[in-house]
Amino acid sequence: MIQLNISQLKYSCAGESVPALEHIPAMQRRRLSSIAKLALNSAIECLQQNRVDYIVWASQYGDEHKTYKILEDVLQGLTPSPTQFSTSVHNAIAGLYSILCQDATPSTSVCTSWSEAVVEAYAYLKTMCPQGRAMVVYYDEALPDLYIEHQIFQGFALAAVFDLTDVNVQLNECGLIQVEPKYLDAQHFYNFWIDPLQLYCDAWSRCK
Repeated sequence: MIQLNISQLKYSCAGESVPALEHIPAMQRRRLSSIAKLALNSAIECLQQNRVDYIVWASQYGDEHKTYKILEDVLQGLTPSPTQFSTSVHNAIAGLYSILCQDATPSTSVCTSWSEAVVEAYAYLKTMCPQGRAMVVYYDEALPDLYIEHQIFQGFALAAVFDLTDVNVQLNECGLIQVEPKYLDAQHFYNFWIDPLQLYCDAWSRCK
């Protein structure tokens, strides 16, 4: 059983404003993709009152719309933009955050569900920094409709700070199930968080 303290949970959804990005210069802000804006907004809001020692960036699809545009260019005999390529890789948003916010906090980018990303953060805290804090940022948006796996859902990002003191939730790793698509895990956790009486997959529960 994994026990953690969760605080500063921030949820950003497509179509909403992203006020935390106002300090980023307009030219750089315009170059951010929609999913990058959501992920950075949640992360920056989450860290307004906190300092963390580790960041886990997690997503199933990443910024797949940029990859799709690169493939379209290749099929048309065009040379892909180096900038577009560099911002399409799975750890691009982590890199953009580090550059734009001048934050050198150690981080990792993983293709996992929200709960799996939390396990990664827990493992780091438990083994490397027991008195520290970690942030998990999960973000996803629907794949282009060409993909067989395409499902319609609003892009979103979910971020929270975790530590090992004054625990308020527990995760039964044996109760975790492989949720596909992975974005559903983050949405289910958010519903659990805003409704304390709700249990989620026998995995997450509130500490008494």
